[in-house]
Parts: sequence; structure tokens; C-alpha cells
Amino acid sequence: MAYDPALDMAPELLARAARAAGAGPDLAQGGGGNVSVKTGAERMLVKASGSRLGDLTPARGWALVNYGNIKRRIAAGPGGDAEFSDYIVSQALPVKGMPPARPSIETGFHSLLNTVVIHTHSVYANVLNMSEEGHKLGRELFPNAEFIPYKAPGAQLCAAISERALPAGPQVFFLANHGLVAAHAGVEGALELNAGVNEKIKSGLGLPPFRPAGGDSGLSPANAALLARYGKAFLLSKVLSPDQALYCGPEALDGRCGEAENEVLAALFYILGCIEGLGLTPRFLTGQETAYFESMKGGRYSRK
Repeated sequence: MAYDPALDMAPELLARAARAAGAGPDLAQGGGGNVSVKTGAERMLVKASGSRLGDLTPARGWALVNYGNIKRRIAAGPGGDAEFSDYIVSQALPVKGMPPARPSIETGFHSLLNTVVIHTHSVYANVLNMSEEGHKLGRELFPNAEFIPYKAPGAQLCAAISERALPAGPQVFFLANHGLVAAHAGVEGALELNAGVNEKIKSGLGLPPFRPAGGDSGLSPANAALLARYGKAFLLSKVLSPDQALYCGPEALDGRCGEAENEVLAALFYILGCIEGLGLTPRFLTGQETAYFESMKGGRYSRK
């Protein structure tokens, strides 16, 4: 029998978490980031692949999965990236009144954590995540948080998080070159935890305000100016994040881009500027790490 969202508060709770998590391009850019809410012992609602957090509503933008099966698969060994991604898709369940939706590639680690999980690509957290010295600084600010070295989204990241995941209790993860994860028993608790971490980073590091770049068609003036400063060759050869690898290719840097690409570029320029201003060292992805995304652009990654 198909799940009927009208009989459960979970879709409303998920939409509330998504609206807050995707409230601005300082927290989520393009289709990046995801949220989830568990309902019962086996079911979980999670953002659908390729959709934006800010567009998620109780009636669209999410998928229902059997997270119990996914947890058991991870415990047994998730396998390769493509195999694990296909398994997650196979665990999608029918929802009354909604077309089939593909779960986010990051559904795996959501399955391992507390009832509500909020994952953002916070520019503030990523100043720590994308600098060589950042996780050391982060441990001073957040001694109880978990700091995960860079792992590709999917099976590799799931395996790393599973070693430290708690199925109950609040938990915060800093993911190198990627983002921030906050898990809690309820939506309000998860949102407060997420907001508190961001505020502490801003005040603790004295970060400047983030200014959205804008630009629905073509490079925004602000991004164009910063691109001229750094140069296209630099941005194509020095990759800080999965989003940069997926959104900021030659076409985007030549101006054939829209809102999502401008958001990712604005976040990237902000993070680089903060790292420079703090006297830190950028931690760029290796060639092998960036090559991974070429194999995932065909559908499994789908820009989250």
C-alpha cells in the first residue's frame, strides 16, 4: 500500500526543515544539501535528488525510502559507489498522489543518524572544511563534533560516517571539502543545532557577512569581477568542492550559466576570500578526487 502523506505530519516537518536549511545561498547552493525525517522504525522521508531545498513542500521534492534496509546494507558493507547508489534507489517506496522520486545520493548517511538530519553546504562551516588548518580550528570551537576527512559522496562518505554515527542524541559532523551535518531527535532541535554551529563559526572566526551574487542568466557582475581576479584556469584546475566540480565547468565560467551556478560561484569566492583573510591554506581536491565526478555526472549524482 502506498504511503499517504495526508495521514502523517512527517511531510510538514520535512518541509519546515528544508525551508530553514535552504533559506539562503550561504547555506545551500543550487541543488546542494539535503534533509530527512524518519517516521517509524523503517521509513524515512528525504529530499529528492536534483531538487532544491527551498522548493521542497509537503507535496513535492522528496522521496520515501526504507532506511532500515539501507542501514543493514551499510552494516554489511555498502559496496561500490554505483552499486550502492542503485541500491538506495531500489529502496524508494510509493507515495500516494506523488510521482516516483529518486532519493538523494546522500540518503545513506541520513539513515544512520537521529530522527531529523539537516545537511547544508554552509559557507561558514566550509571555511573550516576547505582549509588545511580548518578541522584543527574546528575542534577547538566544537570539541564534541565529528570531523571527517574528505570522502566522495555516496558509499565512501557513508562508510566514514558509519564509524562515528549515533542513532540517538544530537550530533554534528564537519565534512571536509563538503559541508555540515546536524542530527537531532526533532526538527526544532536540529534547526537550533545547525544555526548555533553557524553562528559560533561566524563569531569565533570573525567572518564577514555573506553577500549573495544574484544573477539568473549569465554571470552576475560580482562573480564576473571575482572570476577576472582569480582567472578561469585557476578555477578549472583548483577544485575545492563537489559543487564546484559539478557546476563550475568551462561553460559556466564563460557565462552560460544561471542561478545555481552563480550561487555556487559566490559561495566559492566567499570561502576563498575568508581562507585568505584568516591566513589559512586552501585544501583543494586531488585530481583523482575530482575525476570521480566525471563518472557520476551521468545521473547518479544529479547535483545532489
